[in-house]
Parts: sequence; structure tokens; C-alpha cells
Amino acid sequence: MSRPQATVRRVGRGPTANPKFEWAVYADATCAGLSVLIPLPLIDLVFETIFRRRIPGKIAKVRESEIAPATRIRLARPVNGSLAQAGCIAVPLMVGRYILRRLWRKIIYIFAVKDATAALTEYWHRAYLIDHMVRAGHLAPGVDTGLAVRVFRQVLQEIDPSPLTGLARQTVANARHVLRLMVRARRLGAAEVTKSIGEMMSSQWRVAEDSMRETASLYNLRYKAEAAKRESK
Repeated sequence: MSRPQATVRRVGRGPTANPKFEWAVYADATCAGLSVLIPLPLIDLVFETIFRRRIPGKIAKVRESEIAPATRIRLARPVNGSLAQAGCIAVPLMVGRYILRRLWRKIIYIFAVKDATAALTEYWHRAYLIDHMVRAGHLAPGVDTGLAVRVFRQVLQEIDPSPLTGLARQTVANARHVLRLMVRARRLGAAEVTKSIGEMMSSQWRVAEDSMRETASLYNLRYKAEAAKRESK
């Protein structure tokens, strides 16, 4: 007896823009980006990974939706190559290179600020896109989430970070005692601990969303094309 195939959710114009800014959607993403500023190599990676993995589940909770654990894991993986993805043989070499690179870029603080700014813009797009996918029903039980995750990863590699760079720089400039902030956010919840950052982002949400909405539109086009290609086979 053959297994029933997971369905592909059809895409029309996609869900409408968020009717209301929800800081809880972006709080863990913000903490993941700011973790880059922690001046201790490997500790920064640990906190970044913790908050990156929290993003899908937190967004599902905010939207009162469900994402299967396996899908959460795939959504939480870094898009580019990382230490966490390396094989056992490559790990010692990558650890050494990672520590040397991070130490150098943390000594020259301007590089750390640049890295954190880039990380923030990517994580905000990541959170917005996962929220978009949840609201579109592409991550619901019984849907082919594999297709959605593949398109998600493709689109994240093509984002234009420039419209969000100013807001990201402002966020990084206002970050103080980042390690202490991350410890509290992990224990008490990112949305509660980083309220002040949420208020700043809320005041500039219209400009920020215009950029991220383009990312969602690209996702819709890619998802629709992949779904049509699959149906034609």
C-alpha cells in the first residue's frame, strides 16, 4: 500500500503583509545577529545557534500554528557553510580557522560591527520569510514542507540587505553588554529582554517591511514555479 503524498499548497498572491508588527517574531532573530558581537570565539557561535534554532518555533507559537520538529531543524540550519555543518575530519581545521578569524575581527572592532550588521539583516529576512511561510500554510502538517524549505534557502541566498543596513547599524550601535544581554534573553525570553530594540524597530517598521516584502514576493514566485514543475511531471 503506497504512502499518501504530501500536498503542495497553491500560491496565489500569498498572505497579506502583517497587519500588526509583532516583536516576538523578530526578537530571537535579533539576538542571533547580535551574538556575533560577543567577544569570545565559540561562545558567540553557541548563542547564535541557540537563538537561530528558536526562530521557527517562536514564530509558529506567535501565529498559533504548528511546525513539525524535523521541519524546524531544517529551517534553523545556516544558509552558508558553517562550523556546525562540517564533517568530523574537517572540524579541527575549521575550528582553528574560525577562532583565528573571529579573534582578528573582534580585535578590529569595526569588523565585528560589520559582521553583526550583516548577520542582523539576514536574520530579520529569515524571520520575516518563515512568518510569511507559516501564514501561507506552507509549513502546516500534511503539506510538502521540503519544497518550501528548499525555496526558502534559495531565496535567503539572494536577499538584498542594503535597505535594512541603516536599521541594523543603529541596532548594533545601541547594543551594550551583549554577552550579559544574551544570557538574560536565553533565560527570560528574547522578546521580553530586548523590548527597547523592538520599540525602535517598530517605529521604522514600514521602511523595513518594504524590503522584506520583496523577499517574500521572490519566495512566492519560486515556490509557484517549483510547484508547477512538480505537477507537470
